[in-house]
Formats: sequence, structure tokens, C-alpha cells
Amino acid sequence: EGGPMCMLFAATYPERTAALVLNGTYARGRWSKDYPWARTSEQVEEDLAAVERQWGEPADMSNAAPSLMNDSFEREWFAAYLRNSASPADAIALWRWATEIDVRALLPAIHVPTLIVQTAGDRWAKLEEGRYLATHIEGARYIELAGRDHVIWGENSDRLVDEIQTFVTGALPAAPGEGVLVSVLSLEIAGPPSGVGADLIERYAEEIRGELLAAEGRQIRRSASGFFAVFQRPTRSIQCAIAIRHRLRHSGLDVRSAVHTGECQVRGDDFTGVAIELSSRLLDHARPGEIIASRTVRDLVVGSGLAFEEHGELEASGLPGSLQLFSVSKPAA
Repeated sequence: EGGPMCMLFAATYPERTAALVLNGTYARGRWSKDYPWARTSEQVEEDLAAVERQWGEPADMSNAAPSLMNDSFEREWFAAYLRNSASPADAIALWRWATEIDVRALLPAIHVPTLIVQTAGDRWAKLEEGRYLATHIEGARYIELAGRDHVIWGENSDRLVDEIQTFVTGALPAAPGEGVLVSVLSLEIAGPPSGVGADLIERYAEEIRGELLAAEGRQIRRSASGFFAVFQRPTRSIQCAIAIRHRLRHSGLDVRSAVHTGECQVRGDDFTGVAIELSSRLLDHARPGEIIASRTVRDLVVGSGLAFEEHGELEASGLPGSLQLFSVSKPAA
């Protein structure tokens, strides 16, 4: 589950990423028709029940490291490692969140030197997981190691370290590009049936810009009653939409908002790309006071405290299929 976080960082901050190394990781945590090697919801529930029963006991290494499963010292050490990492309740929450992650939509936005290492017999991250990443991250180098252990200190650990060291020391700095991964917030002010005057909108425009600034957002466009802004963190974009909605509601104004995360092209202060267009399209599905988010955004904010409800689908040109939509049902805790 550390892999998706690193992929998100590399796509969002390419100027701060010299290289990306992914070992035994995945792009999506649960089974779907187009990702059939991940665990099903039923299997996930079985895993969670096992975690609840066994957390803190000598660890079952049959999946993590089959080569070490008969070593009592390793089993006791791994159990202590797990106990010191999380309580049983935290372990279950983290495990569930990890299965809800889906970063497939972000893979084309990764433009840094990338090494993908996959152990052929890994029972936690299957062979197809690494091959999928290698296929969808442009220019990635893919290495397949023999063996069955998932943990990095198991069999072939020396070979794994050698491959990583060779790659990192030989990786060239990422060339600065114009593509950047951002979360795009589009919003529109709506008021009483009589409409919202330009003077009233302008009066609150400064307050909206203040909320954008506080949430580390950047306004990129402006229309008569609408705003477009970009954020480097998807959670901040939703929190900002919630704050703006709360602030303007006290003045009798409603705001409808939409958020989508994707790659944009940057030229000076100008942002263009499908992500902005999709955010605008999503806004058409939002009612006054409602915040609509794409499936991509929902999958990236797992564990943030935000809750979502299904809100239909969007068919758009340039997408391989439909884009699932969600409405934000409550703010972050």
C-alpha cells in the first residue's frame, strides 16, 4: 500500500522525484472486471476476520514469506513488528483502506524514471500487478525475480537491493515537463430565485480567493459566477469546497462544486487539459449546495474522513469508459 502513495507523489511532484521504485505493489486494491487478479470483496472480508483473530500472535508467514514460515524466530519477530506498528483496530482500518485504493487513472501522469520489481510467486502482490504497472507507466523498467516472498528481507533480498541500487545510482534526473497532476475544483455561485447580481458575486469573490489560498489552491480561471482552481492534494480541494459552501451559505447563497484529479498541461499561468474539461462537465451534475467528485478523487482520499454516495456516471469523449460520480455526503472529521 506504500506503492500507490509513492505513485501519487511522483505524479504530483515530479520536480521533487529523482526516481520511483515500486516493489510488490498494485494499482487497485479490489477485484473488478478489468482488474481480475485483485482480491474479491468476499476474500477481503475473510482477510479482515483473520487479522482480527490473529493480530499479535506469531505471524502466519505463508503468504508474506513462505521461505521463512517454519522459522519460529522470524514469525515471532514479524508479530512484534506488527504489534508495534498498529493496534488491532488500526490494522483492520488500514487494511480496509488499502483495498479501496485505485490509482490506475494516475499512471499515465508519471513521467519520472521508474523501476518495477515483481517476485514471480508473490502471493500478496500477484505477478499481474507488476506487469500491469509496467504496461501503464511510460518508460518503466520491469524486473521479474524468482521466488515467492513478498517481504523485502526474504529470499533474494541481496538481488533486490542490488537492482534498486543500480537503478537509483544510474537514474538520470527527471526532465522538467509541462505535464502535472492536479485536482481541479470548479464551482458556481447560485442564489435566490431572482438570481445573483454581479455586485454580490464580486463581493464574495475575495472570500472565495481567501479560502483557496488557505487550502493551498490556485485560481486559474474565472467566469461571471464561477471559479476554477487547482490543488496538489485532492483532499484539500474537497475541504476547500466545503469551506466555501459553508461561508456563502450564511449569506443566503448556495455553491455547487465539482472535483476531478488528472493531468494538465502548464504553460506559464495557463492550465489546460482533459482534467479541467471533466471538472466542468461534472459541475453540470451538481445541484446547488452539492459537491460532486469523480471516482478518481474518491479513490485517492481513502481514510480522509470524507464520505461519498454514488451519483451516477458520466460518458465523455477521451475516456475509455464511463466515469463514476459521487457526491460528498459529509466533511472530513
